[in-house]
Amino acid sequence: MKKLILFIFTTLFALDLPPYFSAKFIQKIYSDNKTLTYKGEVYTNSKDIFWKYTYPEEKYIWIKDKVYIYEPNLIQVTITKKPKINLFNVIKKATRIDKNKYIAQIDNKQIYFIFDKTLKKAWYKDDIGNKVVFTFKNQSDKKIDNNIFIPTYPKEVDIIFN
Repeated sequence: MKKLILFIFTTLFALDLPPYFSAKFIQKIYSDNKTLTYKGEVYTNSKDIFWKYTYPEEKYIWIKDKVYIYEPNLIQVTITKKPKINLFNVIKKATRIDKNKYIAQIDNKQIYFIFDKTLKKAWYKDDIGNKVVFTFKNQSDKKIDNNIFIPTYPKEVDIIFN
């Protein structure tokens, strides 16, 4: 599941989005009779992505040459390799299945998204059958300061290489 989420994070922004994209997001994970809700902001300059989770806890994810996940409550940063699959190309070749609804195929998984002049929503089923839904609001295509894409965290945190 974690890998697919990273794939999504690294690739959702390829379908005719401008060079810069930012938005507030709500991520919901539906599992059996439970729903987990996360909120935050996302920024991309088409090659780097920064996810800033603000609810229920702070978490920061930078996707560059590597993936950096800073979790302040755990006082740690996890650094992993960037996913090998570049889904920018997959989403560019996605098939329109309705007026604003598209589908992309990734490792036998299907990602659906709503795109109406900008990215509105994306969803998929993870490896254990949970439905994961991202809804985007307050989208913008204004230039983003490149400093936001530089991983920043305190020096005293534990660093885990995964």
